[in-house]
Amino acid sequence: MSSSNKILISLLGLILGVFSLLFPVYPNLAKGNRANQGYVPPNKDKKQQNAVNSGSRGCPSQPADITPLIPKDHIPTTVSTRPSFLFLVKSKPERTVRFSLVEPGISQPLWEQELTVEKPGVLSVSTPAHVSLKINTKYVWNLVVVCNPTRPSENWYIRAIVKRISLSQQLAEKLDRANSYYEKASIFALSGIWYDALATSYFAQNESKAISYFKQLLTQINLD
Repeated sequence: MSSSNKILISLLGLILGVFSLLFPVYPNLAKGNRANQGYVPPNKDKKQQNAVNSGSRGCPSQPADITPLIPKDHIPTTVSTRPSFLFLVKSKPERTVRFSLVEPGISQPLWEQELTVEKPGVLSVSTPAHVSLKINTKYVWNLVVVCNPTRPSENWYIRAIVKRISLSQQLAEKLDRANSYYEKASIFALSGIWYDALATSYFAQNESKAISYFKQLLTQINLD
């Protein structure tokens, strides 16, 4: 065998060896890149949805500075029967803060409660046990700062929509295989399920990667 053929065979063997070392990590690299994409909005139901306030930034004696942690260009979804709602409170309101959840077509709120806001930061509101969201149904939630109990038109409020969708078998299997809250949050986010992605990453207080992912999601919707 000529020396040139020996060199060619040696180079081919080296290339194959490099590929054999790299090939096992390709799936992990792909998985990591997908997770780093963060939230992928759902393809359907792109109806514009904006958080709305009363026109003033709060009560006459104190501005309200509360921001819902949701994307504002489409209706975010959940697969949970009892989702959590998260808000950023930049200054503690001195007035009563009230949350309510309404099913379209029903005048009486499904649930209403006054909230205790002790300090600025992230405020979480959890759906109580007696409320169960229906699949493929849109609900309206309201967060109100009660400026004048006798004149509701003077209250400051935020209003938005949450839609519950079904949990597919494929998604359920992915979640069952997840080994951390970060993995579960990224699975929700990549599947276009905002409320659950955000809540899963936020409530994983002892998992640094999940906390970082929570911040990544907020950055993605310009709420960092």
